[in-house]
Parts: sequence; C-alpha cells; structure tokens
Amino acid sequence: MTSSLLRCCHALGLSALGLALASCGKSPAADPAAAAQKKVPPAITVKTAAAQEQPMPRYLRLTGEITAAQNAAVAADTTGKVTATPVERGSVVKAGDVLVQLDNRTASLNLAEAEANVVQAKSKLDLAESEVKRNTPLAQMKAVSDVDFARIKSDRDGAAASLAATQARRDMTKKTLEDSTIRAPFDGTVAERFVATGEYVMADSKVARVIDLQHLRLLVNVAEPSVGLISVGQTVEFSVTPFPGEIFKGTVKYIGAAVRAESRDLQIEAVVINTDGRLRPGLFSEARLALPEQPAITVPTSAVRTDGAVQRVWIVQDGQLNERLVEVGETDKDRVEIRRGVQKGENVVLSPGADAADGVHVQTAPQS
Repeated sequence: MTSSLLRCCHALGLSALGLALASCGKSPAADPAAAAQKKVPPAITVKTAAAQEQPMPRYLRLTGEITAAQNAAVAADTTGKVTATPVERGSVVKAGDVLVQLDNRTASLNLAEAEANVVQAKSKLDLAESEVKRNTPLAQMKAVSDVDFARIKSDRDGAAASLAATQARRDMTKKTLEDSTIRAPFDGTVAERFVATGEYVMADSKVARVIDLQHLRLLVNVAEPSVGLISVGQTVEFSVTPFPGEIFKGTVKYIGAAVRAESRDLQIEAVVINTDGRLRPGLFSEARLALPEQPAITVPTSAVRTDGAVQRVWIVQDGQLNERLVEVGETDKDRVEIRRGVQKGENVVLSPGADAADGVHVQTAPQS
C-alpha cells in the first residue's frame, strides 16, 4: 500500500515538471492595454508665427533717485515769539501763504515811529529848500554874504541826508514787520513744521520745510563709457517700486560738468512733471535712456513662456515640437527680441499650452 502511494506521487511530480518546462518555451499572450499605451498620441493643433528680423529699440539701463526741484527749509529771518502756525504737515500752499506768524506788536510801533520821523525830516528839508530858494537872489545881489549862503545850503543838504537816513530806518522797520509773517517762497507742500505757538525763534531758526511736488527731478549716474550717449533733450523712462508696471517719463535737462573721480560716473538730471502728485522725492527708480534702434530677431510676446528665471519657446520642425531655451532682450509693443535660441524664419508656437512638450506631434492651424 505504501509503495504504491509513493509511485503515484512520483508520477504526478514528473507530470507537473513537464508541464512547467513546456510553458517556458511558449510566448506569453499580448496584453491589449499595453499595446494601446504604445500607440503614438494624437497630434495637437497649434498656431505659429515666423521669427522676423526688425528694428528694435535699445536702452541704456540706469538707476537713480527722485528729488524735488525746489526743497526749502524756510528760516525766520527775524526774532520773535510764535503766535500762530496755520499750516500742518501735508498742507498745500501757494507762494505767499502764511506759514508762521510772529508777534509783530513791537515792529508795528517801531514802524509808526519811523514814519513819523520821516514826516519830520521831510518838513525840515522843505524848510531848508525854501531858505535856499529865498536867499539865492539875495546872494546874487550880495545882500547875503557868501558865508551865510553857504551855511544855508549846508543846512539844506544836511536836511536831505537826514531825510534819507530816516527813510532807510523806516524801510528797515517795515521789513522787520513784514518778516514777522513768514510766508511760503513758492507753490508746494509743507513737508514738516519745526515750531509751535509760544516758541521764540531767532533769525536763523528753521520754521518749516516746503517742497514743490509738481516739478521733480530724476537724478541718475551714467558710467564713464556711456557718457557720450547723453545729450540734453533725451527722454528718460523710469519706474518706481510703489507703482509696479507703470512707466513714467522725464526729459534730460542738466548734465554734470565733469566725471566724478571717485566713482568714474557723470551725474545728470531729468525734469519730471508730477501732474497727479503720486511721485515723491526720495523714491528709488530704475530708469532707461532711449538709444538708436538696431535690427534684431523678434517673435510675438505670446510665444515666450516664462517659468521663474527660465524662458522658453517651442519651434515646429518636421511636424514635431522642439523646445528651445531662449535669452530675451527688449520688448516693443507685442514683439520681443530673442538674442539667443531662435533663428530668423523659424516657426514658433503661439500661446503654448500645458500639453506643449519636446517631441509632441503637431498640426498647424490656419492663420486667421
């Protein structure tokens, strides 16, 4: 019984081994899903445009700072106690508007006294003139001695000098009275007020700072090799951080007389009309100075895809996409300069989608 069972198991093992060996020599059946994945994906439809050579603008890139054309720390120019401060920081003033009022009572009294002295001196001069006029014919007839007539004329000259002195003192007193009202020297905005009511100021005390925000200047430094590219009347375009994407303009008006020895650059100033008042002195700016145009290879701006610091386009070659990393230059309206990566006449894909990849088959859509 036992030996028969062993012979049966041995026969079954040999049979299974034979089946396994037979199966190794046969090819497995093809998987339909794997075959489908190996099929070439359908072509995508794209629109293209040819890279063209055309004149493109050139710019000299500069950095600079916006300054005020007029920025004055207004001084008192007299002494006295502050009685009124009608302006605050940010107040818009016109030339002649009152910034600070000082106590002017003493100046008013002094002016009244000076004017009275002028009247008295004028009366003395009138009397002396009449004496000269009355004694002139008498002196001609020798009815009045030459010595007496010389004294009369000397009195007249002394009265004239006295009148001139009293008039000068009156004018000085009048100026002191006028100086007690400190006014804005030009149209502008009050940046800061330095005094308050009750304070005593001296002639050199700063009472307020007034800045003209309508007329600004863009101060930029031009490196020595580029000095020959600068001339009065050129247009400068610039941008500032508070208004990203906006371009402001100025006109070169002032050019430095000499290159600075320590930095080897030349300072220039462009006049900027700040009509809407958004720009402020002290803002840092990135500027560019327009230079003559030069020919360059360009493509539509929509053909360039930017991923961080990497810029790329896709070229259609033999019905497939060919990805190119490119170096771009200046932009003019809807076209961008390609400095490296694309040749003239090559067809670039417009507005490449997410399915754009190297080697993808494409078919070109008709141009609209």
